[in-house]
Amino acid sequence: MTGKTFGGFALAAKIWHKYDKGADMFRLSDHQGKLFDAYGLMTPQKKAACEKSWAGPFHEKALPILFGAEPEFAELYDERMGRPNCPVALLAGLHILKEMNDLTDMEALGALEFDTRWWYAFGLEPDDARLCQKTLHNFRGAVMRHGKGSVIFRKTTDALISALGIGVTRQRLDSTHILSNFAVLNRLGLFCETMRVFLHALKKTDSGLYESVGGGILKRYSDDSRYSDARREEGRRRLAVAARDLYRLVERFKGNAAVEKLNEYGLMRRLLSEQCEISDKPEPPAEGDDDGCEPPVPVKLKIPKEVESEGQRL
Repeated sequence: MTGKTFGGFALAAKIWHKYDKGADMFRLSDHQGKLFDAYGLMTPQKKAACEKSWAGPFHEKALPILFGAEPEFAELYDERMGRPNCPVALLAGLHILKEMNDLTDMEALGALEFDTRWWYAFGLEPDDARLCQKTLHNFRGAVMRHGKGSVIFRKTTDALISALGIGVTRQRLDSTHILSNFAVLNRLGLFCETMRVFLHALKKTDSGLYESVGGGILKRYSDDSRYSDARREEGRRRLAVAARDLYRLVERFKGNAAVEKLNEYGLMRRLLSEQCEISDKPEPPAEGDDDGCEPPVPVKLKIPKEVESEGQRL
């Protein structure tokens, strides 16, 4: 992929490279005849119910906008290598519906797979209505990482919202809100994945040290955790928690020669340096934060502009 890459995304590329062997290639939607096939699986009552629900206007007004915008997204994807990507019309539309309903990734993916209204909205056959969370994560990363990605997504989203007649103030659903949520989820995912791969490496190196970390951090960042999959308001709170947890892990193993030799520990230190700043005095977690039982730590997140200004290309 091309385009500007700042500090956080540079680190993300290093962290996720070994877990994602292929870049995405761009592929247009093949939507000819799909709605007819989906129709054939529905009873007349189901068809009528879908047409009268939000899915009817979405399919009639929003889906053509999404199909028309697909070619503009082509430059976000690698043309030379990798697996074909999921059609952009589905990915962009799925994120907009996700925000409309304030869903987590997994909740949105569940609705896509099992809710006939979502099939109808996108003109999908049931076998095509299944995605993995990594696909959503990769799309958000491509939109935010590429220089034109956010511009294209903003234009597409605003056109779609206008066509559907959604009340932006009531829904908090303009393109600015959605892109802001993209940035939060991308950043939260970076923190969570960095700590996850460190804990995975620590467990393989010294299971006793791993168990000594404590239940809260292990629960939030273990291999089977979905702490990075958050709703709008949860994401911002969890990001602050993740910054404090990162500081706790770095400090906990500072001076341990065996742990400091781990590449994954070095990635944590780099992330802490790039994304956080050490304050003069510890501040306790806010009421209701997931690390409320942990001691306060003197760290806070840098604002995004500070991270961008310190960034560098790969």
